[in-house]
Amino acid sequence: MDDEKKIDFLHQGEWKHTMMIIVVALIALVILGIYLKITVFTNKEGTVTTISTASLKNVIAISELSTLDYTYNAIAKVYEEDGSQIKYYVSYEGKAIAGIDFDKIRFVVKEETKTVSIILPEVEIQDVMVDMGTLDYIFIKEKYNTETVSQEAYKASKADLEKRLTEETELYKMAKENAISAIKALYEPWIAQIDAEYIVEVR
Repeated sequence: MDDEKKIDFLHQGEWKHTMMIIVVALIALVILGIYLKITVFTNKEGTVTTISTASLKNVIAISELSTLDYTYNAIAKVYEEDGSQIKYYVSYEGKAIAGIDFDKIRFVVKEETKTVSIILPEVEIQDVMVDMGTLDYIFIKEKYNTETVSQEAYKASKADLEKRLTEETELYKMAKENAISAIKALYEPWIAQIDAEYIVEVR
């Protein structure tokens, strides 16, 4: 089929990540850290807070950290209801945001070895979006070009992107690396001001 061959030559998908989200998050966390330096580092008697699981949990006041902005340009196939044949192809631009759930972070403090281990949860896809303005079609037959085609194509594109995301192992790897960098940037200065001998491990 000529149309199908044509599709094979189109760029099926490309993705990129940006540090913008992590930079914004870090700025917010630094501001939060300055505030916490005043409100958490000292108690009512003016003594320094000890490093403990409880005090470490109090450093973060957000539930999620987005560490990867993922943009995908791809093509989805839209089938007849019974799945017997393709009605049309739709190209689209989609975006997914990946990150971690702060409520699932685990802390292990060992006073004898002066170490703080921060164990991060698995990366999760926090949001998936398809830009309807980017939808473009190649119809097998003109009869499929109906008034409701955009809604059908949008659902098919989003489903296609969600499926592709489950197969993008590199996305999860990079989001995890960014999360590690962000957590280190926040916790290392916080812990160093309490006790500079402590070593912070994030994994």
